[in-house]
Amino acid sequence: MKIEFKNVNFNYDNDVVFSNLNLEIKEGEFVGLVGNNGTGKSTIIKLIAGIVKAKSGEIFNDFHSVGYLSQVNINKRNSFSANVREIVSLGLKKKPFSFMTKKDYQKVDDILHKMGIYELRNKRLDELSGGQQEKVRFAEVILSNPDLILLDEPTTGIDEVSKQEIKNILKSLLKEKKTIVMVSHMQEDFPEGCRFIDLDKEEK
Repeated sequence: MKIEFKNVNFNYDNDVVFSNLNLEIKEGEFVGLVGNNGTGKSTIIKLIAGIVKAKSGEIFNDFHSVGYLSQVNINKRNSFSANVREIVSLGLKKKPFSFMTKKDYQKVDDILHKMGIYELRNKRLDELSGGQQEKVRFAEVILSNPDLILLDEPTTGIDEVSKQEIKNILKSLLKEKKTIVMVSHMQEDFPEGCRFIDLDKEEK
């Protein structure tokens, strides 16, 4: 499985984001998209996820399932009445929480432990810090066990402790050979072993 962009062009109205972009991401790679604002990092993530469409060019993606962690405005974080355990369980894409099996509950609890948020399982999202909320959203994505994980600035607007905790989770996913494409402004947010695509150096 792989992702390939061939001479892809994209613009928002009259604002050209990139022209004739070519890149390839192979199965099992952890790829970091870096570059200045306006170089199209988040746009590439959205193109891969199928949220937006290219103006022209070809995008090939034969990954069967995609987990997408979008950017969140730190001033508008979600405030659901559901608790953490219920929210993360949505990653199973099954029936409502009340219809989950004992095996389903165990899967949710396992991922909560992995993310270091098990003790928060009965709290509402609006009771958590920004970093804790991001780990809850991340846990929901991982629980769905997608072939491809797309992360759009998962460490933006959170404290340094939470950044390091998320980086440790990324390290574990790297060891598991998960295929991941991540956007960040800071290369130090990525785990060692990540392959970088610097959009400042790509042909515009």
